[in-house]
Amino acid sequence: MRMGIFLIIPAFSVSCILANAFGEGVGVKPKEETARLMTICQGIELVLKNNHLIKIALPGNEMAYQDSLIARSALLPNLNLTASQKFSQFQPAAKIGSQNTPTAEKDPFSYGFDVYQTLFDFGKSLSSYRASKDLVEAQKANTESVKRLATLEFITAYFNLLETEKMVAVFEKEVESLSAYLNDIEHLYEQGSAVKNDLLPAKVKLADTKQKLIAARNLREVSGARLNNILALPLRSKIKALDMIMRPPQFPDMDAAWMTAQDLRPEINFYEDQIRASLSTERAKAVENFPVIFLDGGYSYTKNKFQVHPGNASVELGAKMNFYDGGLTRAELLKERSRQKQLVEQKGRLVDDIKLEIEDSYYTLKNSCEKVLVSKDALEQAEENVRFYRVKYSAGSATTTDVLEAITLQTRAQTNYYSADYELKRSYAKLIYSMGIDMQLVYEKMESGKNGA
Repeated sequence: MRMGIFLIIPAFSVSCILANAFGEGVGVKPKEETARLMTICQGIELVLKNNHLIKIALPGNEMAYQDSLIARSALLPNLNLTASQKFSQFQPAAKIGSQNTPTAEKDPFSYGFDVYQTLFDFGKSLSSYRASKDLVEAQKANTESVKRLATLEFITAYFNLLETEKMVAVFEKEVESLSAYLNDIEHLYEQGSAVKNDLLPAKVKLADTKQKLIAARNLREVSGARLNNILALPLRSKIKALDMIMRPPQFPDMDAAWMTAQDLRPEINFYEDQIRASLSTERAKAVENFPVIFLDGGYSYTKNKFQVHPGNASVELGAKMNFYDGGLTRAELLKERSRQKQLVEQKGRLVDDIKLEIEDSYYTLKNSCEKVLVSKDALEQAEENVRFYRVKYSAGSATTTDVLEAITLQTRAQTNYYSADYELKRSYAKLIYSMGIDMQLVYEKMESGKNGA
């Protein structure tokens, strides 16, 4: 008796925990959330606004800009203001013979200002400022790369979600077809026109398709959660992605596609800006130990009735030079030159990778177009094949195996067609991404009925 209570109570507790975890009370039907309709252009706008990767990259633009202001400060005057009140234990005095003569106030107050301006440093400050401006442009290019990558990730996830929904519909249709077919066989079996062995293949096939349907529905939920993650929405938000009809794309010339990518890809601009910044930094390091000519002027006032001129202005023109720094400047210069070589090699590798990326995207798209045409014809034949064998089976000229194989071929043809269709759409997105074309603009044109690329 104790053992029975021990087993029942934990089972009830687990069921309550699971019900609470999934938002379902015992005996309470969960509230159905209304799905949010979304076009691909609306999704792109939401990505550019809310995506976490983009939000992480954007502050980098502001930091790079502030770094440029820091570098620019070396070109501008440096103004210092001072004010102080001094409290002494004894009043300053001097001994003159046997007498003590005061020389300053006991608690003097003083103020002043100083202006320092570098007049000439052989272009060191100017080169540093130019390097910082190039780094600002490099950071902007990097942020643009992140935006484009997030957009491509969204488009891929968007079409993945649509594909999983089509697969759910395919398996639902197969379950419906097999259920109707099984009902027909059971009806014939009851009338004595079919044997019991005819029921087994249909039941096994129906059970197998139901398992595939369960897996497809779970995959749809995972795809929806992944899309929500990219959009920075709650993972369990319901989104109804609206499909789009895509015309057969125009295939660009490979050389023209590469030239377009060379002009538009922000990743290439990023390395070009980095190389220019490194060259400017090298020029700044090369004159690090050269003389600096400066002008320093100011005014100071100290309250002192014993002094002839308590306030005094001054101007100083001078030069200063760091004669030896232990090899620091030379080491930094050689380090910067090595960095330039590294950046040049990184840019060269990027260029080769982009060429390969365009080549791969081009032929993947071409292959997808051919798959769509082939799978579309196969789908039409498979649907006609099912109707043909259903009629023949009703007339007694076909076996249950023939009908089940026809239904299976129809499902496979539908699966192949939808896979090819969404592979085509994803490949097209990857190609325009590889070429550096503005994806948001392309899909806006496509939704408005204009030609995409």
